[in-house]
Amino acid sequence: MPARRPLPKSFLDGPFLVAEARRAGIGDGRLRGSDLTMPFHRVRATSIASVCEQAAAYATVMAPHHVYGGITAARLWGLPIAEAWTLAEELVIARPNRTATGYARGTRHIAVHGGLQRDAMHGVRLLAPMPTALTLARDLPQEALVQVLDALLTPSRWYPGLQLPRAAGEPHATPEQLRRFIESCSRLVGVPALRAAAADARVGADSRFETITRLLIVEAGLPEPVVHPLVVIDGIDMHPDLAYPELKIAIEYEGDGHRDERQWAVDIERYAPMEAAGWITVRVTKDHMARRGAHFVERVRAALARRAGGLSQV
Repeated sequence: MPARRPLPKSFLDGPFLVAEARRAGIGDGRLRGSDLTMPFHRVRATSIASVCEQAAAYATVMAPHHVYGGITAARLWGLPIAEAWTLAEELVIARPNRTATGYARGTRHIAVHGGLQRDAMHGVRLLAPMPTALTLARDLPQEALVQVLDALLTPSRWYPGLQLPRAAGEPHATPEQLRRFIESCSRLVGVPALRAAAADARVGADSRFETITRLLIVEAGLPEPVVHPLVVIDGIDMHPDLAYPELKIAIEYEGDGHRDERQWAVDIERYAPMEAAGWITVRVTKDHMARRGAHFVERVRAALARRAGGLSQV
């Protein structure tokens, strides 16, 4: 069998149109090679291994008035989506109301207000982050939408995966900017759900699991803890993930990064001064989220009862 003809380098860096390849002298036989995939009609790529690559592939044939929205735009911005991306997931295409839609295999089209802000990243067009949240409000349940809004509002540099436009140490949006955006869209689809989620969103989360932890505590009927409050012990500033500062109760979500041996040692050193100062620390992992967090919620409830008992004896 003759050796496969190498593709020109310019066709190895990303998806390309069949028409462009033909103009470059690449024959139809080569375009049917087993080393190439056909993600969409008239498009070829060497591989599609991420939503960014999938979006870039469709962008080569996307209509000029179309942009990515919904879950596709959310993934491109790095907003928290619980379900892992798979190649079978449809790309969500947003088009202005009363404009032509499309029917490409592997895409789902939604109509949006033409005035919603657009942006670009990874070389593709998409709705800006807050309009993206508005389109997500059509499909996501309340808790998942709160996770998205917490990510828009966080100034944290530790939040995993965020690609939002923002200055260092600043959030993409403030609660007031989010409120004004919602009011400006008051008659649009998804606004009631977005407004309800905004009421439960808070500034400062480091991950969607911190948001889930906070929401499960509230769902259980317990007082809402403060997100990353400033706690000063022996002149050292500390910021527990969640806390009841006046009761000296901290709730720490331990993600997979805390399994690292070095990080484990750091955590021990970090918690020691708090414990010496009389703080109770409730540590939570992903495994504790089962049964709506029943296990860790009961530990938070016990810590609150312990403090209440201590206060009643004063």
